[in-house]
Amino acid sequence: MLSTPPPSTEPHARASVVHGFRAALVDLRGEEALARLAARLPLEARAATVDALLLPFEWVPISHVIAWHEALWNGPCAADEQELARLVARAIELGFGKFKSAFFNGVTADRLVTRAHDLWRWQHTHGEVTARVEGGSGVVTLRGHPYVENAVSRRVTAESYRHIVTIAGGRDVHVAWGGTRELTVHLSWR
Repeated sequence: MLSTPPPSTEPHARASVVHGFRAALVDLRGEEALARLAARLPLEARAATVDALLLPFEWVPISHVIAWHEALWNGPCAADEQELARLVARAIELGFGKFKSAFFNGVTADRLVTRAHDLWRWQHTHGEVTARVEGGSGVVTLRGHPYVENAVSRRVTAESYRHIVTIAGGRDVHVAWGGTRELTVHLSWR
């Protein structure tokens, strides 16, 4: 089990990202849905993330994570924002949230957004995250990462931040995102 990132210039993410998506898909749609999704993945990504035992603290190439994003969006989510939100929420609860529950304990939405950089760095080897918060709203910006260049990964990232703010007690959380050379996620909550 690799707990430190591999020595590589290729971006990686913790396997808990994919682990969460796998668990959420099976929980919400059953084993058959995982089999259908696996057929949508490139061979290398499927072998590493579906066929092999994947431990949450290992590292996987970001290309595999992006392949999962694409397969989820075009497969079980059927390019539907609400389905994506439901799947991302469940993936966070069963993946990242399960392994970092102490991180969320007693943390307010404001504090959680200001810690976006720490959350990112624990999960990813590349990319720069900055965040600012001002009374019930926040902006998280991601630069220098392949997610910025992929429309589905941008959606997944924005929805992930929305759900994480919800976990931290934010109510009526709204999210919007944009940017061309960076991903800027605007969040507001009560």
